[in-house]
Amino acid sequence: MKELFLFVRPPRPLWPFSGPSSAFWPPLAFASMAAALRERLPDLRVAILDAPALQMGWRTLEAELHRLRPAYIGMGEEAVSCVEAFRLARLARGLRPDFAGADPVGRTRVIAGGCFFGHAAAQTLGTGLVDVIVHGEGERTLCELVPALRDGTASSLAGVHGISYLEDGKVVSTPAAPLISDLDTLPFPAYDLLPMERYGRGSRNHPDLASIELGRGCVGSCDFCILWRQMGRFVGGQPVAHYRAKSPERLLEEIRILSTRHGRRYLGWVDPCYNAHPAIPGQLSELLLRENLCPGQSAWVRADALVRDSASGALGSCVMAGLNEVYIGIERPDDAGLAGLGKTSHTGDARTALDLLHREHPHVLTVGSFIYGLPGDTPATIQALHHLICELGLDQFFFIPWTPMPGTNGWRDEFWDDRGEYFRKHNFLPGTDLWPHQRALERALLKSLAFHWPLSRIRATLELLWSPHDRRRRVTGRLFARGIRFQASSFIRGISESRDPAGMVFPAWYES
Repeated sequence: MKELFLFVRPPRPLWPFSGPSSAFWPPLAFASMAAALRERLPDLRVAILDAPALQMGWRTLEAELHRLRPAYIGMGEEAVSCVEAFRLARLARGLRPDFAGADPVGRTRVIAGGCFFGHAAAQTLGTGLVDVIVHGEGERTLCELVPALRDGTASSLAGVHGISYLEDGKVVSTPAAPLISDLDTLPFPAYDLLPMERYGRGSRNHPDLASIELGRGCVGSCDFCILWRQMGRFVGGQPVAHYRAKSPERLLEEIRILSTRHGRRYLGWVDPCYNAHPAIPGQLSELLLRENLCPGQSAWVRADALVRDSASGALGSCVMAGLNEVYIGIERPDDAGLAGLGKTSHTGDARTALDLLHREHPHVLTVGSFIYGLPGDTPATIQALHHLICELGLDQFFFIPWTPMPGTNGWRDEFWDDRGEYFRKHNFLPGTDLWPHQRALERALLKSLAFHWPLSRIRATLELLWSPHDRRRRVTGRLFARGIRFQASSFIRGISESRDPAGMVFPAWYES
């Protein structure tokens, strides 16, 4: 029997603003790496086990792992879910692979990667639960790593670029792997290894959901963001923002596959900045319109690029082709605060972008994110943020506490927790007590949300309630209801002095 490489997304809690039908997007990175392994290593079996999509709890997952007995387990969780990743790795330590052939180790090897583990390699390896960390893109690296692990020699492992591992108790990090310059050369993601019919099933707002990438990397280098570092290039040992995009023709074919073979009707673009490229989103949209293939779409976008694309006509094409939900990282009410975060899109850009969206594309749902908790922030800062939100007329908004992630400038090694419990606070939700003055700011936030009702906010609320666009009204209503529920829960926890790093919702099947 061939060796099995099993990518696993273990059971994990839900973000409280997500509905159960669309809480978990297809793990696109797993599908892309699985396709590469399947193409390059035909003597290897490859599978993906997406426990949340299957509503598979820990007891069932453990039984399934013992049944499958993979030679390799690949995992890559966000910081908030690294608790689950470590739990998965502990389960893997008791597995013995089921395959014919020589095995230098005699047990399942655990390989971790992604935005969290790739920037906390030494600490993760120090737990003794993970064998190899993959940095950056994994498609090429994994195809070199598996033969090296089969060989079992130190020289083979040392020859694989873009990994970290332990040798004689010391962390060895090999040189960074070169980026994949032409993304069109990647095989199409192995969607067939995922339970595609389960994503977005029963959802009215994001029906038959699929995740898809237009490109990798970013044109910005925001200080708080880990995504551009994950797909950036290295210069002098430091990550530098670097952007690559797929061709419109390649993207069209991916969407055809998702639509015709897998019945997908809604696309969630996973790019940190969907409209980073000035031409490709518009060119793709023209191709979609020509084929009358216009699935609903959501994306994170830059405000200044929205203004640019409106002038060129690209934004209009994107909206006509299905873009109906945009997320904008507005973050702060002043340009000085934005500069301190490394943002290169300004408050004026957000005003202009939202004004043109409201006027020219009123059915498009607009959501903004705002960061609080920087050094020097006071309740007055919170009030200024909320005042700006009211002026902008956003359909929905999120307040995100400033969160020091591994790899960012705010991270300190003393934050590390071998159990992963500390990272439950990395959920980007209020109520986590990441820093001493958070409670005062959140009291000001709750007060402002409850009692600050200027004319602009009243007018925007009434416009939404009476909006002729059913989807925009429905999505906003659901997000508003979930926000009220979360705020009430936060208020109760604050009164009771309970600071459970909460907010995350553990489904009934989590331990099943």
